[in-house]
Amino acid sequence: MWCPKCKTEYRSGIAVCAECGSPLVEELPVEVDSGAALQKAEAYGRMESRENMRMLSGGNHAYVEKSVRYEDERSTAFSFLLVGIGGFILLALIYAGVIPLQFASYMKYISGAVMGGLFAAFIIIGIRSWTKLKKIRLEAEVEKERRAAADAWFLNAYTAQALDEKAGVGDKEAAEQNYFLRSSFMKQALQEQFPDFDEPFLDYLAEQYYDALYPEE
Repeated sequence: MWCPKCKTEYRSGIAVCAECGSPLVEELPVEVDSGAALQKAEAYGRMESRENMRMLSGGNHAYVEKSVRYEDERSTAFSFLLVGIGGFILLALIYAGVIPLQFASYMKYISGAVMGGLFAAFIIIGIRSWTKLKKIRLEAEVEKERRAAADAWFLNAYTAQALDEKAGVGDKEAAEQNYFLRSSFMKQALQEQFPDFDEPFLDYLAEQYYDALYPEE
């Protein structure tokens, strides 16, 4: 038997704690350390709050890096070409009798036409994706150079404190207002320094730098 208050153990037959008078229980309740859970909840709340603020400010969350797009397009090209070519090889083996399948004569030709059309469509999609790769690769190289130039300039020019001073952020301002002030200043500074960058890329850079300078907010 245990005292739930004093955590003192007693032998069976005793019903009340001699120290505090609390009724004894057979097992102590499991104590859960809520500290880690609270920290996770707070972190999630900060993430959710920032995402909401970005949505309200028109931040571009749909931007995909060109290097990621290149890998996706290359994977698409390989996958569709592989399935299309493999499908035609399979049909050839079936019609050559290497792979015996029992079909009615009319079903054999209908199935062959349907599957042949499907595999041809896969090959066409694969070829189209393949033709885009060179252009996307060149765009990815340009984007990489621009990102390196922007990183070298912005992260050397601004700290969190310096940016807050430039953006007019005060200690007593609301978190939402601070976010808008900082984001607007970052985007404007980037736009003035790199006028040839398009707006989605500027939004993307501003979000990356915000996360780098204010990771705890």
